[in-house]
Amino acid sequence: MSAPRRRTAKPLAVIACLAALTGCVQDPLPSALPQVVATEEITLPPPPPRALTVGVYNCIDTSGQRRPTGVAQELSTAVPMDCTPYLVEAIRSLRPGYVFLVERQHVDELLRERQLATLALNSLPNATATGGQEMSGGAASSGDSARSPRRLNTLRVAEILLVGQVSAYDRSTREVTGGAAMGGLGGSGTMVTDVITFSLRGVAVQTGEILGQTSVTKSITSLKVGAHLTRIFSTNVMDLEFGGAGNEPVGLALHAAVRSALVQLINQGIQDGWWR
Repeated sequence: MSAPRRRTAKPLAVIACLAALTGCVQDPLPSALPQVVATEEITLPPPPPRALTVGVYNCIDTSGQRRPTGVAQELSTAVPMDCTPYLVEAIRSLRPGYVFLVERQHVDELLRERQLATLALNSLPNATATGGQEMSGGAASSGDSARSPRRLNTLRVAEILLVGQVSAYDRSTREVTGGAAMGGLGGSGTMVTDVITFSLRGVAVQTGEILGQTSVTKSITSLKVGAHLTRIFSTNVMDLEFGGAGNEPVGLALHAAVRSALVQLINQGIQDGWWR
């Protein structure tokens, strides 16, 4: 009778340990603290005599690649669909005096707000003059009548447009797999490399000429490792498996590719003479 009791006690002990570990887990799990990516200033030669006015419209993903998932339908894209924030951040990282950056992605909203501001500024002198007439018994002062309505300054026109896009995303351009096992102990690993291609060109607003074009490729590495341990005892067999995976963030890879493309385009413009 003692042997069956011992066999029954072992599973119960394991279940009790798992229940104790489950009770120690917090619900909900604490979220990781956000990390701010430090933006370093892009190193370039001394700036030109005057800053070049640059506009950036939509910078989109044209690769059409989807993120691989376990379901039949893949809805998430492999790279961010809008890479304009990465390009704007890279331009803002240039040394002061290189670029005067103007907003063009949300120019419709900007023009709408300027219309509202113009209406408000034009109605302000009229309201002031009306209030002055009521306080003085209907007599308006000469200063109020001669005051002209205030207006907004004219928007600055860009000299060069920077047009960027993710032109390609190639999966599994390089794949390395290996494994070994001896005496019940073994392990395996897989390293996969993807390549993202970012293109950037400069266009002259006055003539529409394409002044420069550059393309930059950046590798994205994913690593997956696993190990297993097998032990055979007189009455039982123990089998343990554990592993992990690490993927390079696509956003950081795109961030580095955009900065490299911008540096190459500016250096090309300085050599050709149109970035001045």
